[in-house]
Amino acid sequence: MIGVWETLRRPGLALYNYLLAKATGGQFILRLEDTDRSRTVLDAEVRLYEDLKWAGLHWDEGPDIGGPYGPYKQSERLSLYHKHVEQLLEHGSAYRCFCSPEDVTAMQKNLLGTGRRVLYNGACSHISPSESARRAASGEAHCVRFKYEYPPNAHDINYGPVADRGDWGDFIILKQDRFPTYHFANVVDDHYMKITHVIRGAEWLISTPRHVALYNALGWSHPLFAHVGLLVDAEGQKLSKRNHDIDIRSWRNKGYLPSALLNFIMLLGWNPKWGKTKKDVMNMEDMIEKFHLKFTKGNITVNGKDKHLQVNHMLRLVKSLDQDGFLQRFLPGLEDYIKSVEDERLGRAADPEASTPMKDTIGPLVPLARPRGDSDGVASRDYLKKVFVVEQKAYKQPNTYVYRHRYFLWQVPESTYLKSLQEEMERLQYICRRRTVVRNDAQGIPEEIKEDIPCRPTELIPTLKDILLSIDDADWSRSSFEEHVSPFFNGIFEKVKGKESIGVWGYSLLRWILAGLQSGPTAFPMMEILGKEETMRRVDQAMDIAQRWEKSNVITKIRG
Repeated sequence: MIGVWETLRRPGLALYNYLLAKATGGQFILRLEDTDRSRTVLDAEVRLYEDLKWAGLHWDEGPDIGGPYGPYKQSERLSLYHKHVEQLLEHGSAYRCFCSPEDVTAMQKNLLGTGRRVLYNGACSHISPSESARRAASGEAHCVRFKYEYPPNAHDINYGPVADRGDWGDFIILKQDRFPTYHFANVVDDHYMKITHVIRGAEWLISTPRHVALYNALGWSHPLFAHVGLLVDAEGQKLSKRNHDIDIRSWRNKGYLPSALLNFIMLLGWNPKWGKTKKDVMNMEDMIEKFHLKFTKGNITVNGKDKHLQVNHMLRLVKSLDQDGFLQRFLPGLEDYIKSVEDERLGRAADPEASTPMKDTIGPLVPLARPRGDSDGVASRDYLKKVFVVEQKAYKQPNTYVYRHRYFLWQVPESTYLKSLQEEMERLQYICRRRTVVRNDAQGIPEEIKEDIPCRPTELIPTLKDILLSIDDADWSRSSFEEHVSPFFNGIFEKVKGKESIGVWGYSLLRWILAGLQSGPTAFPMMEILGKEETMRRVDQAMDIAQRWEKSNVITKIRG
């Protein structure tokens, strides 16, 4: 059995054909349909190879590797098509049509409003074979039409009988440029390549009777047909490759894993036969084992399950990788995304209309993140390696991962500091630091009294700064922060609605200093990777902003 992917428009068709071939011990064939010269794209062939290989769909035969049924480009098989066009002409199953496109258009306009079907009227079907051959030999432009007189019975594995709607008439099989149409070329190729099953989009379902008629006229058995519904969005609109809805490259650029993409495509329009347990997260081996040709009927609404599958496939992959494997696999994609963000920040984005979620939320690159020496990268690779192994198992996609770690790479802008400080101070009802006072009563007996005193950011930051400065450069590490910084925070209380919470405000203050209170990795790993110099720079910047903010705001102590 041989599977074949006929177009690049539907990656699902490639997958289904691949699974069918592998599940039945067949061959997966790549065939390039390039007979529509007006729609030829220069780099389409190279991109096709790259995208399929990236997805893990490796073909057994194709234009680049050859095979027993080549050539595998339709433009290189013209003599074969011409041979069978002549066969149909000789048998009277086809005829030359000398009508110009303008003639056909005028003919169709005349039929509009008459209640008759708008078909080619067969004007050239009555030209004698000898006259037809003479005019063709003289160089008169013409196409070749198939005499479509008795629509045959056609059948689809899922849709059942396919009736002809009677709106085709004598259709063209060879165009004036001597290239075959899709209908004719695919029938000839499927026969010579010994294709047993054709899986294609439901838009070709109505064409099936035409194809069966061609097989019959040529004396060939036709393959089995299985049509897959059209992909549509939530509004029922057909997805467009032009808008990058469905082409493989767009998924690659978003950071999807090949296994997640294939798993997602597998479940679109395919009717799984779940056993006792429903297992929708599948690798290639699972998909080959479970595959069958029972597709769902009708249009297929693309759902949001891709995110669920991406997360699960990513968890599997990341857990299986050590740090070197993780960086080798994902660092290039992370660097590409960092470059797009930095280009946008500097106003040199390739597409000014597009923007990342980090627009206006980042400052310049931190010094350690800047390229070293003669490096042509956008950031220091050695520094990126330290950053991106901090939360390796949380990796999902380049954009979300870079966003979460953005303040490792870029400085925190003043606007973020101010906004988050305002929100935090409004949230807190009572900020206090506890101190112990020893007093003597009238009998001279010492008494310990615990008091709460109001704390402002500007009162706490200098103490924190002194603690950090006391840590030697050589000891700048998480263990030192635990030893010196944690005790300070554990003496700071936040009192909200009468309940005391130890240390919360201190750690919140540190997160505000390091990352403007935005989400991201915990504070101590950030400090360790940012280094002492950058950490102290942020401490000083935060102090300056806090002083200015406090001058323009009144902090009132509200006792619980």
